[in-house]
Amino acid sequence: MKPVESIWKPHYLSSYRSFFLLQLYAVLPPRFSAALTTYLRSLLLTSTPSAPPQFPLTMGTLLLILDRYDPLLFGLIYEEIEKKVVQDCKGEYSEPKLAGLVEWLSISVMGWVSQLYSKAVEGGVDGAKKMLKPTFSRFEYHVMKTLGGLRTKELFDIIRDYPESKPALEDLKTALVKTDQRTLLVNRLRASLNQRLLHPGADTRDIITLYIATIRSLRIVDPVGVLLSRVADPIRQYLRSREDTIRCIVSSMIEEGNELVAELAATDARPLHDARDEAESFNDPKWTPDPVDAPPDYRKSKGSDIIQMLVSIYDTKDVFVKELQVLLAQRLLVIKDYALDKEIKNVEILKTRFGEQSLLGCEVMLKDLQESKRIDNRVHEVLGETPLHVTIVSRLFWPAFQSTTLKLSGQLAQVQDKYNKTFASLKPDKKLKWLPQLGSVNLTIHLEDRTVTLDATPLQASIIELFNSQDTWTEDDLAIELTFMDSAAVRNALYFWNNHGVIKNVQGDEWKLLEKQDTSADAVVSHVVEMEAEPIQSVDSQQLEQMRVFWRFVEGMLKNLGAQPASRIHSTLGTLVPDYQGRTIDQLESFLEQLQGEGLVQKSGTNWKIVK
Repeated sequence: MKPVESIWKPHYLSSYRSFFLLQLYAVLPPRFSAALTTYLRSLLLTSTPSAPPQFPLTMGTLLLILDRYDPLLFGLIYEEIEKKVVQDCKGEYSEPKLAGLVEWLSISVMGWVSQLYSKAVEGGVDGAKKMLKPTFSRFEYHVMKTLGGLRTKELFDIIRDYPESKPALEDLKTALVKTDQRTLLVNRLRASLNQRLLHPGADTRDIITLYIATIRSLRIVDPVGVLLSRVADPIRQYLRSREDTIRCIVSSMIEEGNELVAELAATDARPLHDARDEAESFNDPKWTPDPVDAPPDYRKSKGSDIIQMLVSIYDTKDVFVKELQVLLAQRLLVIKDYALDKEIKNVEILKTRFGEQSLLGCEVMLKDLQESKRIDNRVHEVLGETPLHVTIVSRLFWPAFQSTTLKLSGQLAQVQDKYNKTFASLKPDKKLKWLPQLGSVNLTIHLEDRTVTLDATPLQASIIELFNSQDTWTEDDLAIELTFMDSAAVRNALYFWNNHGVIKNVQGDEWKLLEKQDTSADAVVSHVVEMEAEPIQSVDSQQLEQMRVFWRFVEGMLKNLGAQPASRIHSTLGTLVPDYQGRTIDQLESFLEQLQGEGLVQKSGTNWKIVK
């Protein structure tokens, strides 16, 4: 028997096929599509590489004829790909998944489809694979796109789990190369950051930690850095708006065990530079043009290490140097026995990044403590055994200290006076100006039924010393006796001794010494210690104080020119006042807000004006 094609002409055969399919479609029931889908799904789910499905011999021919139902088969495979990706990959970041998905697709799915068509084409399974090669490429693309879409949704959690999530980032990198989902990634990640991170409830340290993880994660996904530039901008702006960002970054740099310490000490690290000094060098033989989708500030993140990325949040590194000096001063003032090895090591590491000239003040502070040790030893040789050890600082190189009127009492005052006289005899050309609010005192308090030993501040020690002369004091009487009118600090010191069971509030603001431990029903009630001002002025406080010298210029400007926006005031001061150079508009706005609190200026819309 001869085949039909050898007898009929092609146009007759085409007409016959069209007529046949028209009659066939007319008699197929409406539920045929659903039934065929269910049947094909059952075959796909039960097939394995070792046990391929047994299709009816006419199945492949029927599918070729019923081209109307091709979308059913391919739609079914797309659905199974999506289910497989979600089932195997959702929430799993510690292992690579893409290679396994591609292997499943090529062996199980593509093998199943090839078996389905093998009876209807020449060459069997190999012929079917050759015919379906374009279709298989679309299946593989769908795997990449589905996985990429899933990973962009989960990217915030993936970044949070870094470095354990590196395999997921590598999969995402491969998927982005094959699919155009870069814009989707940026939009989804920025939305997640705004919703889950950049809000007042998040701690600044947590934001900085996630920002560092974002830098490292996106450099895996996109080594060129375009995605990082697009995602990092909202984080950088939000960090800049927080008052404690600089302090958190600086403290992390010298905090033992923090990841930034390793970044600072990296052997390939380069000296830091100001963000405003960044410029392209077209003479660089390795210069390449920016990618077409690079944002305007792309150069700020290209090739920079983590420390440089954090420092470039601000226009100048000077703000970090000043905060380093404040933080180092606080750490040096609590050091006992002049143990400086750790701090010297930290400063030496910081000098490689910030420059020796920038950290000259820190060098002087360290030398002050070394000199203090030498002087203290000489004083003790003359004075003999005394419990007082002194740190002598160079006023011009240390951050400003908070002023105080505190007068130490009792034994503390006596020891201080003896030390002062001995120092004067050794160095008659110099005089000590004491800062009695700084330092620590190790006390042993002997009561009738117990002994209490602990470390206290000089204020706390002076207050408990006064209870040695009389057992009941009021807050006001203590403040007058110590010439110290900071009622909050006096109250905190009383709370400190109350919480250790040494004194007790009897009525109102009256406090009594507890010679015997109180075991009654109304025993000592613990109090919450209030927040006190730092003994060393913060960088912001110092900058505001330094801005005071420009008040007369601002006052004259607003009186003569009327209400002005902060940007206009800033530009005018920068032009007319030489000493104003280097100030930022953020510092000016903080200064104007302080003046507003003092009732000198007021803000109307975006303009500032004099209060009349």
